[in-house]
Amino acid sequence: GSQIETSRIWHLTDSTGDYERVETLDGPPREIVRANEEVTCFYPRAKTAKVEKWTAARRFPAVVSEQLSAIVSNYSVRKGALARVAGHDCQIAILEPRDALRYGHVFCAELKTGLPLRATTLNERNEPVEMFAFTQVEIGGAIARDQLRPSYDAYAPGWKLDQSSLVAASEPDLRWTVLNRPAGFRKVLELKRNIQGKSAAQLVFSDGLAAASVFIEPAVAGAGAAQEFTHQGAINIFIRPQAGYVVTALGEAPASTVMQFATSVTRIKTSH
Repeated sequence: GSQIETSRIWHLTDSTGDYERVETLDGPPREIVRANEEVTCFYPRAKTAKVEKWTAARRFPAVVSEQLSAIVSNYSVRKGALARVAGHDCQIAILEPRDALRYGHVFCAELKTGLPLRATTLNERNEPVEMFAFTQVEIGGAIARDQLRPSYDAYAPGWKLDQSSLVAASEPDLRWTVLNRPAGFRKVLELKRNIQGKSAAQLVFSDGLAAASVFIEPAVAGAGAAQEFTHQGAINIFIRPQAGYVVTALGEAPASTVMQFATSVTRIKTSH
């Protein structure tokens, strides 16, 4: 949309794994630090740090070939012109959706490494709804370990450390499915989440590029249950009540696609 946010990012991969630190430079201070599968989000104004597990199920390179085949099934891919972003030459790649269920994308990938220097999401009217771009980037070279350590200490006096983490769950335990999911999207992940003290199910779907999540959590007793639709940039969010539960669907997809996910949630009947 019309909002702009700037971040500083360090990313290192070595023989011991993947490490990353993301620091927001606008608005309330916020920092995200990842060491392999452990992700810690720091909110210094609230003196709160939240730890979660980053699932390895969607990591490269294990899903690359599968992603590529899904992408060409759902998008028409063509090569664009050469461009320049953040002082680096890059190749434009255009992904046009084959139907109205997904957004279009334009990437500009650095010529030597393939690192996306700019990624634009286009709506059904071919208008940009979201863009990520580097303004300055250094690729390769040494990164000091100190640069990947958090700026804050979650164990310092006055800080609160929330260690609710993701726990993988099997389908019978979750007891939810999406019967009429949008064409081209497949389920890539099932999780149990602890959201504000309540156990919630999360189903994650992908078309090889875009992702959509469906959360199902128990409704709060006495709380008003009403449908609600909101959006932020390329992400649409649809909330609806369903028989004592609240279903929330969100994704980088058109509103009709997100609403189809939310309205197709069905409880699985289990026998003992």
